[in-house]
Amino acid sequence: MRKFLPGIIVVLLLLGIGAAFTGVSYWKDQQEVAWMNSLADRHPEGEQYLQELLQATQELKDSDKKNDFSAELRMGVYLNLLGEKEKALEWYGKTLQQDPTNILALNNTANIYDDLGQYDKSEATWLKLIAAYPDKTSFYRSLGYLYRYRLYKSSGDIEALFKKGLAATNNDPDLLTWLISYFQETGNNEKFAEYANLLNAQRK
Repeated sequence: MRKFLPGIIVVLLLLGIGAAFTGVSYWKDQQEVAWMNSLADRHPEGEQYLQELLQATQELKDSDKKNDFSAELRMGVYLNLLGEKEKALEWYGKTLQQDPTNILALNNTANIYDDLGQYDKSEATWLKLIAAYPDKTSFYRSLGYLYRYRLYKSSGDIEALFKKGLAATNNDPDLLTWLISYFQETGNNEKFAEYANLLNAQRK
């Protein structure tokens, strides 16, 4: 009987460690759920967002790895909507490791960096979007806003950005209108007239 005692003791120890690990894991899960529940009051649609978070959490824990990317992306989306911007950045970072040009993750990441006052990181992210999607005019406008009101770039830098966009979009009228308004507001009548004439010629 004595020769079996060490083996029995080892088994009991392993069972004890396993039970302790399960208990800690369960406690952490409950803490996470309680934290998510506390976020629901932050938004009129908080309950809906909470359910999306809980669903995404379950998908990340199940054995189906095919739904993990979507779940990670949704974690970022709904945490951002509920004001947990830094947590959202972490999840967007995970999605971008798998898909570096994911348009939603990059767009929201750029906006969050702007909200957090991390303007250089916001700029870098908008530039990634422009490089990946050069025909999307909204990215030039967003970066133009950042250059003007956050980074205080020169009019030359701003014009250079929009010229790049105009070349990529065949003089998109939306970008021309942005430039016209910008030069009008900053009192550069020569540039205002240049781009206004270009827009008018395009409309004929």
